[in-house]
Amino acid sequence: MYRWYRNAQVCYAYLNDVDEEVFPVERDGKKFDKSNGWPEWFVRGWTLQELIAPKRVEFFNKDWVSIGNKRRLALVLEDITKIQTDVVMDGLAGRRLSVAQIMSWAADRKTTRVEDRAYSLMGLFGVNMPMLYGEGEKAFQRLQLEIIRTSSDHTIFAWDPFGNIQRTGSVLAEDPSDFRYCGRIKKVEPSEFVDKLMNYIGYYDLGNPWCIRRETHSTLTKIPTNPAHWCRLAWLRWCAQSFSQQLRTFTVSNAGIQVCLPAIPLSDSPSRFRALLACSDGSTLETIDLVLAGSSFDRTSRADGATALPEFKTLYLTYNLDANETHREFTLDDKHASYYGFTRCGTFPRKFPGDTVTLSSLTDDLIVIVYANDDVKSRFAVGLGYYLRRGWVHIVYDDQEADWTAFAENAHARMWKARAKHAQSMPERLDDPTSDYDDYFVKHAHLPRSIWGVKVAWGGWGTGDFKVMVDVEQCPGCCDGPCTWTTTRRPRRGIDTPGLMGADYNQHKYKLDGWLTWLDECSGQQIALGDYGDYSNGNFKCTGNIFEDTRTLVNDPTSSVYCPVVSRVAVGEQGTNFVTYSHNGKLVFPRQPKGLSLPTNECLVLLLKSLSTRAAGKHLVITVIQCSGFYEDDDDGERDPGDREFSAMIVYCSLFDLEYRTQPQTVGTTPQCHKL
Repeated sequence: MYRWYRNAQVCYAYLNDVDEEVFPVERDGKKFDKSNGWPEWFVRGWTLQELIAPKRVEFFNKDWVSIGNKRRLALVLEDITKIQTDVVMDGLAGRRLSVAQIMSWAADRKTTRVEDRAYSLMGLFGVNMPMLYGEGEKAFQRLQLEIIRTSSDHTIFAWDPFGNIQRTGSVLAEDPSDFRYCGRIKKVEPSEFVDKLMNYIGYYDLGNPWCIRRETHSTLTKIPTNPAHWCRLAWLRWCAQSFSQQLRTFTVSNAGIQVCLPAIPLSDSPSRFRALLACSDGSTLETIDLVLAGSSFDRTSRADGATALPEFKTLYLTYNLDANETHREFTLDDKHASYYGFTRCGTFPRKFPGDTVTLSSLTDDLIVIVYANDDVKSRFAVGLGYYLRRGWVHIVYDDQEADWTAFAENAHARMWKARAKHAQSMPERLDDPTSDYDDYFVKHAHLPRSIWGVKVAWGGWGTGDFKVMVDVEQCPGCCDGPCTWTTTRRPRRGIDTPGLMGADYNQHKYKLDGWLTWLDECSGQQIALGDYGDYSNGNFKCTGNIFEDTRTLVNDPTSSVYCPVVSRVAVGEQGTNFVTYSHNGKLVFPRQPKGLSLPTNECLVLLLKSLSTRAAGKHLVITVIQCSGFYEDDDDGERDPGDREFSAMIVYCSLFDLEYRTQPQTVGTTPQCHKL
């Protein structure tokens, strides 16, 4: 199409929204309110090449009355389109225009189909690629990659020169609007690059030059006096000349866009760099900030802290991000915080319904949730963030702001500034598919001027999404938070328990509602559901029962909300899905077994928290198996096991520990299980 327009003798532009018999020379926001104050023809994507390519363009109003041609209207057209008059009159032939300049002309143009924003620019850049309607925004990514394969123009990376777009990810722009303010950015040839680089270093006083400032009339001159600085500059100048060819070479692969650039390390993070591009807006070189993400570098939002001299580095720049890597779902469980009167005030900078929110690393996403107890005037904020393709959590307590919204905004600003540090401080989970446990991580922060402490548990690894639990507990105030992350563990299989209450297994196996677990060898000890106590040397010493202890704390501890959950027990099936233990070398099975488990509802969790002082660190019996008797299975068939009588068998217990132990609780050789 571009070639077709370029070869035409004359092209006619029909302006259907122009009534007058003269071309509009001033912006009219009322008449052309949907097209930036100018006729609609000038905001359509496809008409850009229709204006530039032909030698002659005649404009007509809605009545097909001629109102001028592009040569006579060149100055007005430059005001409308920001395209230089010589390009308007004579096209692109023979002109050294940068990619960024051409892209800037299309920044405010629209197309019916999103793919056409890219396809309408192919002729202007002289590239060819298949038109695949349905690919959406990927069309513009493909266009940029085609330009990179045929050009050594660094301005294609120079979009958003003022740092207005807060986004981390691909080094390529998302659409032409990212180039809106790039109309003055031009390529810097290799012969000019060395001098531009030296000027940039001097302008920003990079590398500790020990400058003397001399002011003569209206001119300020900075004279470096550090001898070592002169040597480093000489070496850098030699490197810039040696790498001139590499500066002009791009290689696109699945690892990223390979390019050699001078890079300055940033002081806020060892993984962040500022890369200098071979392009300029007329004063200094353009730069982009990069952050190391795996083996390649993502482009990220602009930061402060560039003081060192640049070094030439071969970088792989990210250009294609998997959607699964750019978004993560955070599931928040904060119902336990309400036990001590802390309620969720709100979230900042946006609301999210329910307990699930999706965050994006493309925008360095961060959301802050504020909790408060107005009775004791205590408040804290939990930040959920996704940065550098890593999820992170942080706690900030109140600094006496007037209201929660001011506190939320201040907490967001503090955590946003330190988001790189928070992301890098998150613990790494060592993925061991053979392990029976998932690692969870816990951080504690004491709330100043109060008796409360906040605990945030972080985990959830199956799908790559994250689970966050927020809890409040009484704290003696001996800590100074936020502290570092500590590790706790939770079995992957077994009965679900509130919060991070642990569970473990012994050597004998059974299935309870499909969940495979273990039991201990039987004895004559009688233990009831809800018992808690000490467990050592294979013996369980009961020190209390949660229902007996809480008769004064709840109106009716026998209420239906505390009723045991009845489960089916699989017995006698093939494989290991049956109850079995060794008795005189024989296999023994229970008759008519059923499982009784504590409910895992909020009422029971609050009940357990009310006993946190006396029961912390104890073992809690959460499941029992009841049966009418046992039988042995030997070569002669079924028979009763001698004169032994059984009425109930306790087969499973779980660690009840509101202190979030950092190691799995193991006593003797039978972890977290006990004998009947």
